[in-house]
Amino acid sequence: MKLKLLGLAALLLVPGLAASAQFDKAMAASASLTALDPDNDGTVDVPEAKAAAAKLFTKLDPDNDGTLDAKELSGRVDEAGLKAADPDNDGTLDQKEYEAIVEARFKAADPDNDGTLDDKELTTDAGKAFLLLVE
Repeated sequence: MKLKLLGLAALLLVPGLAASAQFDKAMAASASLTALDPDNDGTVDVPEAKAAAAKLFTKLDPDNDGTLDAKELSGRVDEAGLKAADPDNDGTLDQKEYEAIVEARFKAADPDNDGTLDDKELTTDAGKAFLLLVE
């Protein structure tokens, strides 16, 4: 009898935990959106993304050499991504190269091609990859 009650309790908790996880995910996306959306229209557009990326670029560049190496990128871009985004093959990204990755990830996170990202799009894998470059 106790096992049946425990099983029933577990079944009741699992959907609650799933709903809680979805709520947490939505809240994180909402917080990201609020931080990236200075005009408060409920979406992030390319100029807003570029502005946020420029701020983060400056923050990630403590030596102020105008480039980000793999260490400074600290997992935001993997080795293959760094190579692909580094046309001059110097092992670093300058602001223009970094901005190009931001734009590419923005487009990947915008499947409806409306030029904006909303809460739902920011919770996708592509949206999360984009967020790594702007916050």
